[in-house]
Amino acid sequence: MNGPKPEWYDKLKSGPFTRKTFTMDDIYGIEQKAAESAPGGRLRKLTIPKRRRTLPVLAAVLLCLAAAAFLFRGELAPAVTKAWPGIVKPTEPPQATVPPLQDSKSYSYLKGDTYSLSGPDETSSYGSDPFLVSSDHPVKIRDRKNGFIQVNNDRWIPEWFVLKESDKPLESTELNEFLKERPVVNVSPYYMTVKGSLNFSLYPGEEKPSGFLLKQGRVVKVIREYENWLCVRVMYTDGLEYSGDVWVPKSELTVYDPSKAREGLLKSRAIATDSTGQTVYVTEGSPVMIEDLSENKYTFTAFRDIKGTLFKSDFLPNPFEGKDQVPQVDYQWHFSKKESFEQFDVFTKNRTDDQLKGLEPIDIFRFYVTASEKGDWETVYALLIKGSDYATPSREEYLADMGRETDADKQAKQKWDALRKDYTLYQEISGDSAYIVMTKRGSGSPEDKQAFSLTRNKAGIWKVSWLPMQ
Repeated sequence: MNGPKPEWYDKLKSGPFTRKTFTMDDIYGIEQKAAESAPGGRLRKLTIPKRRRTLPVLAAVLLCLAAAAFLFRGELAPAVTKAWPGIVKPTEPPQATVPPLQDSKSYSYLKGDTYSLSGPDETSSYGSDPFLVSSDHPVKIRDRKNGFIQVNNDRWIPEWFVLKESDKPLESTELNEFLKERPVVNVSPYYMTVKGSLNFSLYPGEEKPSGFLLKQGRVVKVIREYENWLCVRVMYTDGLEYSGDVWVPKSELTVYDPSKAREGLLKSRAIATDSTGQTVYVTEGSPVMIEDLSENKYTFTAFRDIKGTLFKSDFLPNPFEGKDQVPQVDYQWHFSKKESFEQFDVFTKNRTDDQLKGLEPIDIFRFYVTASEKGDWETVYALLIKGSDYATPSREEYLADMGRETDADKQAKQKWDALRKDYTLYQEISGDSAYIVMTKRGSGSPEDKQAFSLTRNKAGIWKVSWLPMQ
């Protein structure tokens, strides 16, 4: 007891009151008033023997101790806890347990996260953003139809995802443990390839897979797992991502190998034909499916009905990752309208100046580039300015010179591909002269500019100058 005293000790010695209370005079006063109120009137002054004074004094001390305990209870508790650890046991918060999976209000927990659809009869959500229904919280079931349930935001998911009472014992399971042990597990995304063509399922074990066909070589991104099933993300052939769940048996997928992937993007523009047999161009970044894998060239399909060929070096496997590798090409390099391309197609058949009337210098430039990449030197020559005032050679001389150039079309394509990749375009017109100015992307130096020159002839038609880039 000779150790340091707590703060309340000195306060208790001086008492909780600023003056002394319950003295002998106070006791006498109380007794006097009691006697006066009793029958017979007054009470003589008593002299209390010392042995009888001990009881009221003891009562006063006990009263003081009770008052001190009441006034200093906030300071007393920490002191007791500090002096005698373990006496005051902190209360533990109650652990949350899983409520019934389905209660009277039709709220249910799910086996895992899932993307919802717009209707109970839908097998796809083309062109819309995915709506993820989280399994962290119970969902309210608003309706049931055709094996689907309507949940939050009036969206629909397969009823397979609703947990039943038989799926898991619930009596003593803590909620956080329950959420960790949900059957459908989210995983860090990774890529795989479809081993053989198959229709996907909307949920694991769907009796008859109702999803669309996934062809051999399709690249998929795995996002969830359930037993021997994988939930994956897939891309449409127009570059949009499917926004519903896609479930495939794990056995139907193989490890992703870029060299064997048949789905990807175009690195460079490619020539193709549509369903009517018309020649079209498929631009950089377009998603394609490879139909035939040869050594140097691939046969591909794009936008469902367009077919063409491309060099192996112009194919970027994996549409999910290829977007970052597609060169950012200035749209000015390409025909801006379908009508312009159709005009070019007509011009290649007749090659008369009348078909060029009303076209801008940039349009004639596109005609020239397209024809040279195809090796159509007759069309290229038809675009050149003619007349005694210019140094343009005769048609025969020009075609003879181009015939002596081996792989002239490939060289032209490589040249224009390199310029498209690094240069942006704009046209300058001054009188009867015009220039297609090519500026290297990100550079302001005059040395990083090139110009393609055109001249307006006497009929008011823009033609390409002889040796236009010198």
